Amino acid sequence: DLVRSRGLGDVYKRQVKELNLISQDSTYYGMDLRPGHRRTISSPERFQEASESLPKDSATLCTLIRELNDLRGQFWIRLLYTHPAHWTDELIETIAASRKVAKYVDMPLQHIHQHMLERMRRETTQEYIVNLIDRIRKGIPGIALRTTFIVGFPGETDARFQTLLDFINDVKFERLGVFTYSHEEGTRAANMASQISDEVKQERRDMAMAAQREVMKSLGSKLIGKKIKVLVESEASAKDLQKAKVSSWEHGLLRDDQQDSALPVKGHYCVARGEADAPDIDGRVYVKGHLPLGKFAKVKIVGATDYDLVAAPV
Repeated sequence: DLVRSRGLGDVYKRQVKELNLISQDSTYYGMDLRPGHRRTISSPERFQEASESLPKDSATLCTLIRELNDLRGQFWIRLLYTHPAHWTDELIETIAASRKVAKYVDMPLQHIHQHMLERMRRETTQEYIVNLIDRIRKGIPGIALRTTFIVGFPGETDARFQTLLDFINDVKFERLGVFTYSHEEGTRAANMASQISDEVKQERRDMAMAAQREVMKSLGSKLIGKKIKVLVESEASAKDLQKAKVSSWEHGLLRDDQQDSALPVKGHYCVARGEADAPDIDGRVYVKGHLPLGKFAKVKIVGATDYDLVAAPV
């Protein structure tokens, strides 16, 4: 049995609340077991062809998700680090049909400008990425998309960076991170012409993150009044609340249901995560009051900071 052979059959007894699936390329899971395997299926077309040629009983990411979803217990299955070139319609359909899979997908894109994708050897095109995002969002309603971009890669002109900025503003990713290109001796990129200065790299990262900050503020405000399921992880300390700025006028406002007036955040809070928040890397939901730790709960969003949410128990 695919799942039990990996020691996951007792998730119910152990009261596991979340399974995170992660590898260098989670979408490649099982493909290395193909007869005569050769890693020459990087492009979407070759990956699709290889997937369709697999025997029906082959282990793939889709079969793994389905088996995990069938396990007893109440828990989330979170899919991290998927390669955009290795998505299939079956994967979209499997996620949509699997109740325990968190409506969250981590898919590093690195860039969107066609020339930069080619220089980075991403095996995808700008048109393909735009189409894939549309397919995922339509096929999995309510999905939260997380991605990462690299700025300052050799050859990234002001115009090419602007294309990336426009893409961030247009697509409005629910979660997004930005890294500056790191020059490493002995790599192909290190010998490329048109290297970017560290100062410009940092400026571009700051600009990209500023754009995403505005996206997050807009998305957060739209969640106010909605009810979501969260996993309660700990009690919030004064340091946690100060770090999250949930009591700051500029960053966190509570809206009274009957009035359009701002209320300061006070009292005891728990720290929780929603489906759209992976451990350690995404935002948090600060829930006012006391809730059982290590359990799922339903909460109502009553406020938002730049990256976090403020809620009350339902």
